[in-house]
Amino acid sequence: MADAYQIQSNGGDSQSKPLLELYVKASGIDARRIGADLFCQEFWMELYALYEIGVARVEVKTVNVNSEAFKKNFLGAQPPIMIEEEKELTYTDNREIEGRIFHLAKEFNVPLFEKDPSAEKRIENLYRNFKLFLRAKVEFDKGKKEPSRVEDLPAQIKVHYNRVCEQLSNIDQLLSERKTRYLLGNSMTEYDCELMPRLHHIRIIGLSLLGFDIPHNFTHLWNYILTAYRTAAFIESCPADQDIIHHYKEQLNLFTNQRETLQSPTKTHTIPEKVLSDIRVKGLAPDVNVH
Repeated sequence: MADAYQIQSNGGDSQSKPLLELYVKASGIDARRIGADLFCQEFWMELYALYEIGVARVEVKTVNVNSEAFKKNFLGAQPPIMIEEEKELTYTDNREIEGRIFHLAKEFNVPLFEKDPSAEKRIENLYRNFKLFLRAKVEFDKGKKEPSRVEDLPAQIKVHYNRVCEQLSNIDQLLSERKTRYLLGNSMTEYDCELMPRLHHIRIIGLSLLGFDIPHNFTHLWNYILTAYRTAAFIESCPADQDIIHHYKEQLNLFTNQRETLQSPTKTHTIPEKVLSDIRVKGLAPDVNVH
């Protein structure tokens, strides 16, 4: 029913630490691979933060939601699902999962859920606005061999594009002002667990389906994306490009040919060379990979 990604204990008395099992949606191409559900990755990253400092033992398991075994065991619940065996508790609601992780973080003084209204305002609705742009542009491009250029789009679609770019610019400005690795400082918080996967999806889907890329002049935002690509919690939980693309094609009812499903999985965790050069000029991150 499930393939497990076990995060080993971080030393100490491992049996005294709670064992948290997170069930995440498997890839629609290969059930042994991680799927592209954003909430699954978000909770995985938060749990990884608890594991890294030795607060909890964590096992992440991919599940095929269409399998009879999964349906029988979880009675219609959908991933993400978290089980805490010692307490015989199963969390099937996102708020319940977040609440349990929150209480563990608070109990052990892990600054994972620090509140910051400014950061919260900058990132809220970014993904919603991207989805509006995605659906509108895919519909407009239906039947075309190549995605339309942004400048050729009608005004009612451009407004979604402009909102996305405006929010990306606001996040870039925030990062420029704070000069920190993550949104709130030099440690990852819930805001990063939310934003990093969504930025990655925007990048992968923008390039593959929309002919759109995150503007290259947002240097601090790109440096933040680079930080994601160097963060263990993100690397461990990140699905392959092919699985992200397949996930959105399913949502949009777009045709996926067999060749795409047979490709070896790859993960884009590098950034454009021109962007890297700008980052180096500003002294933000001198030693990184490019493509």
